[in-house]
Amino acid sequence: MPAYTDEVGVDARRRTETFAEIVLKLDSWRWAGTRFRLRSGKALGKDRKEVAVRFRSVPHLPFGQDKDVRRNVLRFGLEPENLSMDLTATGSRAETLTQLSLTARMDAPDLPAYGRLLLDVLNGDPALSIRSDEVEEAWRVVEPVLSARERDLVPLEEYPAGSDGPPLRHTSPGRRDDLLHEAAVMPTD
Repeated sequence: MPAYTDEVGVDARRRTETFAEIVLKLDSWRWAGTRFRLRSGKALGKDRKEVAVRFRSVPHLPFGQDKDVRRNVLRFGLEPENLSMDLTATGSRAETLTQLSLTARMDAPDLPAYGRLLLDVLNGDPALSIRSDEVEEAWRVVEPVLSARERDLVPLEEYPAGSDGPPLRHTSPGRRDDLLHEAAVMPTD
């Protein structure tokens, strides 16, 4: 897989960004302490389109265990449609823990996502469309990020083609943010 700057016709001096990551927090009692990480990039090792919900770690483990246990993760695959859940459960004996991975795959839809959206627009069904106030709010959130990038306040980091992108920047002790880079992502056939 070639790097973007190695592609024919690409001027490496232009410093074109090929990866973006933003972490958002909602100012709401319901979502207090919940982060929403959006990542997108070119020439990444895996083509993933998913929503991953990582549940908080339990405050203590049963039977006095102290080993590092992965957090439970619920993944919604967007293309192809599937659902998986990675759980830590009680093992064959009450004092053991085991990792479970449950996966369900759905039949492919008749139309791709944008095809369905366009068909609904043509049929006058706005259910999958966003309203103008949602568009304005999205630009209100993203515009400061774009502005900071234009003023070189956000570093342009390079990463090898075929990798998971630049290293994570929003980590803190005790957090398993590395789960975004784990090899056990949604299985592909």
